[in-house]
Amino acid sequence: MFKIGEIARQAGVTTRTLRYYEQLGLFVPTNVNTKGYRYYNDDTLVVINRIRDLQRVGLSLDEIKEVIGLYFHQKKKVEAKEKTLNYLQIHLDNIESKITLLNNVRKEIKEQIQSTESRLARLKEKGRKNGGSKN
Repeated sequence: MFKIGEIARQAGVTTRTLRYYEQLGLFVPTNVNTKGYRYYNDDTLVVINRIRDLQRVGLSLDEIKEVIGLYFHQKKKVEAKEKTLNYLQIHLDNIESKITLLNNVRKEIKEQIQSTESRLARLKEKGRKNGGSKN
């Protein structure tokens, strides 16, 4: 059994994060003693790591809450994987849309840079021809 600080260190999160996860219902402590100290087992570390993995690929905590319990319920693993796959596909589609948008913005900015550089070069050339004025 691990105290909250120990499990937080092992998971690479803060105790505040763990309490927040608990508040959201993502997991519960294995035991809470009479003084209110929370204790966790190795399974909790597995759950926390899965939560962090799902966050890294873009799932929200609400989405994770919907699937996390299913991952550790033997009869519902297929359902968990299907829901996770659905969420991941939605996130991938959103990322692809953002990449397309950003590529278009990048192209426009490059065109503006080239256009501005050309105008600036013409202005400088015109200034040299008109007596060296830099305006």
